[in-house]
Amino acid sequence: MKHIILSLLLTSLAFVTPLYAQDAASGMEVVEGAWVRSTPPNMKVTAGYLSLRNTTDTDRRLVGARSTVSDRVELHTHIHDMQTGMMQMRHVEAIELPAGETVALEPGGHHIMIMNLQMDLQPGVDVPLTLEFDDGSTLDVMAPVRRVTGGGHSHGGGHHRHH
Repeated sequence: MKHIILSLLLTSLAFVTPLYAQDAASGMEVVEGAWVRSTPPNMKVTAGYLSLRNTTDTDRRLVGARSTVSDRVELHTHIHDMQTGMMQMRHVEAIELPAGETVALEPGGHHIMIMNLQMDLQPGVDVPLTLEFDDGSTLDVMAPVRRVTGGGHSHGGGHHRHH
């Protein structure tokens, strides 16, 4: 019952929060639709993606994120391990947002790891994300859940090493 109520609450928020988000205080805007990867039943980890534009004339940094669907959210990137030849996921303290530029958080690159999920995430649910910037400002974004099939990078398998 708890999952149904939380799912209904999150879905209802989609009607009051735009998918395009901008915050004059932070000088950041989401220019490519935010989305979160769907999860199979009982999966406790997923990833969120979006493109952020820094509309200011000062370099900035995305330093964190949080969500009501999880008690642990981190910024991650993928790197190519020269020794093994495999892509590996790594936690990063911040993602650089150069002045006047757009930075993509996308599969295979920078992304938002959402861990310790409190519910299964399926299409039709919108995930609230609060992005945190180096100046203390925040930007609230609603990210719809999408099902990804085929190729894509997995965020639940055992082939990633977290550091």
